[in-house]
Amino acid sequence: MGRTVVLFALATLCLAPAAGAASGCTDSVRFDSVSYAVGEPWCGRRLDSAAIARPSELVRLPDSLSFEDYRIYVSPATRRAFLAMAAAARQDGIRLIADSGYRSVAYQRRLIARRLADGKSFAAITKFVAPPGYSQHHTGRAVDLIPSDPSFANSKTYAWLSEHAASFGFRESYPRDFAGGLHWESWHWMFVGDD
Repeated sequence: MGRTVVLFALATLCLAPAAGAASGCTDSVRFDSVSYAVGEPWCGRRLDSAAIARPSELVRLPDSLSFEDYRIYVSPATRRAFLAMAAAARQDGIRLIADSGYRSVAYQRRLIARRLADGKSFAAITKFVAPPGYSQHHTGRAVDLIPSDPSFANSKTYAWLSEHAASFGFRESYPRDFAGGLHWESWHWMFVGDD
Protein backbone atom coordinates (compact mmCIF):
# COMPACT_ATOMS: atom_id res chain seq x y z
CA MET A 1 0.00 0.00 0.00
CA GLY A 2 2.77 2.45 0.97
CA ARG A 3 4.64 1.88 -2.32
CA THR A 4 1.46 2.54 -4.30
CA VAL A 5 0.91 5.82 -2.45
CA VAL A 6 4.51 6.92 -3.13
CA LEU A 7 4.21 6.03 -6.83
CA PHE A 8 0.87 7.82 -7.08
CA ALA A 9 2.36 10.90 -5.42
CA LEU A 10 5.34 10.80 -7.80
CA ALA A 11 3.07 10.48 -10.83
CA THR A 12 0.89 13.31 -9.58
CA LEU A 13 3.90 15.54 -8.96
CA CYS A 14 5.36 14.82 -12.38
CA LEU A 15 2.16 14.91 -14.41
CA ALA A 16 -0.19 17.37 -12.72
CA PRO A 17 -0.46 20.95 -13.94
CA ALA A 18 1.88 23.23 -12.07
CA ALA A 19 0.30 24.68 -8.97
CA GLY A 20 0.99 28.35 -8.61
CA ALA A 21 2.72 28.70 -11.98
CA ALA A 22 0.33 31.41 -13.10
CA SER A 23 0.27 33.12 -9.73
CA GLY A 24 3.77 34.54 -9.38
CA CYS A 25 5.93 31.43 -9.12
CA THR A 26 9.42 32.29 -7.93
CA ASP A 27 11.35 29.15 -8.99
CA SER A 28 14.85 29.80 -10.29
CA VAL A 29 18.07 27.97 -11.15
CA ARG A 30 21.65 29.27 -11.16
CA PHE A 31 24.31 28.79 -13.81
CA ASP A 32 27.66 30.17 -12.74
CA SER A 33 26.75 33.48 -11.15
CA VAL A 34 23.54 34.04 -13.10
CA SER A 35 20.10 33.20 -11.73
CA TYR A 36 17.42 32.32 -14.27
CA ALA A 37 13.70 32.43 -13.55
CA VAL A 38 12.00 29.12 -14.27
CA GLY A 39 8.98 30.00 -16.35
CA GLU A 40 6.15 28.12 -17.96
CA PRO A 41 5.67 25.25 -18.28
CA TRP A 42 8.17 24.17 -15.59
CA CYS A 43 7.49 26.65 -12.81
CA GLY A 44 6.10 24.82 -9.79
CA ARG A 45 7.20 21.38 -11.08
CA ARG A 46 10.57 20.99 -9.32
CA LEU A 47 10.94 17.38 -8.21
CA ASP A 48 11.05 16.63 -4.52
CA SER A 49 14.54 15.39 -3.63
CA ALA A 50 13.02 12.06 -2.51
CA ALA A 51 11.87 11.43 -6.10
CA ILE A 52 15.38 11.77 -7.53
CA ALA A 53 17.06 8.40 -8.00
CA ARG A 54 20.36 7.49 -6.39
CA PRO A 55 22.76 6.36 -9.14
CA SER A 56 24.03 3.49 -6.98
CA GLU A 57 20.52 1.98 -6.97
CA LEU A 58 20.00 2.05 -10.75
CA VAL A 59 20.36 -0.91 -13.09
CA ARG A 60 21.26 -1.04 -16.75
CA LEU A 61 18.85 -1.96 -19.52
CA PRO A 62 20.09 -4.78 -21.74
CA ASP A 63 22.00 -3.72 -24.86
CA SER A 64 19.30 -5.38 -26.96
CA LEU A 65 16.79 -2.79 -25.68
CA SER A 66 19.16 0.19 -25.87
CA PHE A 67 19.90 2.36 -28.88
CA GLU A 68 23.32 1.70 -30.45
CA ASP A 69 25.95 1.59 -27.72
CA TYR A 70 24.06 3.76 -25.21
CA ARG A 71 24.24 2.67 -21.59
CA ILE A 72 20.79 3.32 -20.20
CA TYR A 73 20.08 3.07 -16.50
CA VAL A 74 16.70 2.95 -14.76
CA SER A 75 15.29 1.92 -11.40
CA PRO A 76 15.07 -1.85 -10.79
CA ALA A 77 11.24 -1.78 -10.87
CA THR A 78 11.29 0.17 -14.13
CA ARG A 79 13.72 -2.33 -15.65
CA ARG A 80 11.56 -5.32 -14.67
CA ALA A 81 8.43 -3.70 -16.11
CA PHE A 82 10.21 -2.53 -19.26
CA LEU A 83 11.63 -6.03 -19.91
CA ALA A 84 8.15 -7.55 -19.55
CA MET A 85 6.62 -4.88 -21.79
CA ALA A 86 9.35 -5.30 -24.42
CA ALA A 87 8.81 -9.08 -24.45
CA ALA A 88 5.06 -8.63 -24.96
CA ALA A 89 5.64 -6.05 -27.68
CA ARG A 90 8.11 -8.36 -29.45
CA GLN A 91 5.40 -11.06 -29.59
CA ASP A 92 3.26 -8.54 -31.48
CA GLY A 93 6.11 -7.67 -33.87
CA ILE A 94 7.04 -4.42 -32.08
CA ARG A 95 10.59 -3.67 -30.97
CA LEU A 96 10.99 -1.27 -28.04
CA ILE A 97 14.36 0.50 -28.04
CA ALA A 98 15.23 3.14 -25.46
CA ASP A 99 17.67 5.95 -26.15
CA SER A 100 17.40 7.67 -22.77
CA GLY A 101 16.68 6.71 -19.19
CA TYR A 102 18.11 8.17 -16.00
CA ARG A 103 19.73 11.59 -16.28
CA SER A 104 21.36 13.21 -13.28
CA VAL A 105 20.67 16.77 -12.25
CA ALA A 106 24.32 17.51 -13.09
CA TYR A 107 23.89 16.08 -16.61
CA GLN A 108 20.80 18.22 -17.14
CA ARG A 109 22.76 21.24 -15.94
CA ARG A 110 25.59 20.52 -18.43
CA LEU A 111 23.07 20.04 -21.24
CA ILE A 112 21.58 23.48 -20.65
CA ALA A 113 24.96 25.14 -19.95
CA ARG A 114 26.24 24.01 -23.38
CA ARG A 115 23.23 25.57 -25.06
CA LEU A 116 23.63 28.78 -23.06
CA ALA A 117 27.29 28.87 -24.17
CA ASP A 118 26.07 28.57 -27.78
CA GLY A 119 24.14 31.81 -27.26
CA LYS A 120 20.65 30.43 -26.79
CA SER A 121 18.42 32.02 -24.17
CA PHE A 122 17.39 30.11 -21.05
CA ALA A 123 13.72 30.64 -21.92
CA ALA A 124 14.21 29.22 -25.44
CA ILE A 125 16.14 26.21 -24.14
CA THR A 126 13.65 25.35 -21.42
CA LYS A 127 10.75 25.54 -23.80
CA PHE A 128 11.68 21.96 -24.74
CA VAL A 129 14.27 20.89 -22.14
CA ALA A 130 13.52 20.61 -18.43
CA PRO A 131 15.66 22.73 -16.12
CA PRO A 132 17.93 20.78 -13.75
CA GLY A 133 15.83 19.37 -10.92
CA TYR A 134 12.65 19.28 -13.02
CA SER A 135 13.16 16.34 -15.41
CA GLN A 136 11.30 13.05 -14.98
CA HIS A 137 14.53 11.41 -16.14
CA HIS A 138 16.03 12.26 -12.72
CA THR A 139 13.68 9.67 -11.16
CA GLY A 140 15.12 6.68 -13.05
CA ARG A 141 11.54 5.83 -14.10
CA ALA A 142 11.32 7.67 -17.43
CA VAL A 143 12.44 6.34 -20.80
CA ASP A 144 12.58 7.91 -24.23
CA LEU A 145 12.01 5.49 -27.10
CA ILE A 146 13.30 5.73 -30.64
CA PRO A 147 12.75 7.63 -32.70
CA SER A 148 12.58 10.27 -29.95
CA ASP A 149 11.06 12.90 -32.17
CA PRO A 150 7.55 13.84 -33.37
CA SER A 151 7.52 11.02 -35.96
CA PHE A 152 7.16 8.53 -33.08
CA ALA A 153 3.48 9.50 -32.79
CA ASN A 154 2.82 7.93 -36.20
CA SER A 155 4.66 4.68 -35.48
CA LYS A 156 3.27 1.21 -34.82
CA THR A 157 5.27 1.30 -31.59
CA TYR A 158 3.31 4.31 -30.34
CA ALA A 159 0.00 2.67 -31.27
CA TRP A 160 1.03 -0.49 -29.40
CA LEU A 161 2.13 1.46 -26.31
CA SER A 162 -1.09 3.49 -26.31
CA GLU A 163 -3.03 0.25 -26.09
CA HIS A 164 -0.79 -1.85 -23.82
CA ALA A 165 1.68 0.24 -21.77
CA ALA A 166 -0.68 0.90 -18.87
CA SER A 167 -0.94 -2.82 -18.15
CA PHE A 168 2.82 -2.77 -17.49
CA GLY A 169 2.66 0.35 -15.30
CA PHE A 170 3.82 2.85 -17.94
CA ARG A 171 2.10 6.11 -18.80
CA GLU A 172 2.71 8.58 -21.59
CA SER A 173 3.94 11.57 -19.59
CA TYR A 174 3.01 14.39 -21.93
CA PRO A 175 0.19 13.26 -24.23
CA ARG A 176 -1.23 15.40 -27.00
CA ASP A 177 -4.12 16.66 -24.86
CA PHE A 178 -2.01 17.27 -21.72
CA ALA A 179 -3.30 20.36 -19.95
CA GLY A 180 -0.01 21.09 -18.19
CA GLY A 181 1.41 23.25 -20.96
CA LEU A 182 4.24 20.88 -21.90
CA HIS A 183 4.83 19.91 -25.51
CA TRP A 184 3.61 16.54 -26.70
CA GLU A 185 6.38 13.97 -26.36
CA SER A 186 4.88 10.76 -27.70
CA TRP A 187 8.23 8.98 -27.21
CA HIS A 188 8.50 9.79 -23.47
CA TRP A 189 7.00 7.19 -21.11
CA MET A 190 7.22 6.89 -17.35
CA PHE A 191 6.86 3.89 -15.10
CA VAL A 192 4.32 4.90 -12.45
CA GLY A 193 3.59 1.61 -10.72
CA ASP A 194 4.15 -2.08 -10.66
CA ASP A 195 1.45 -4.71 -10.31
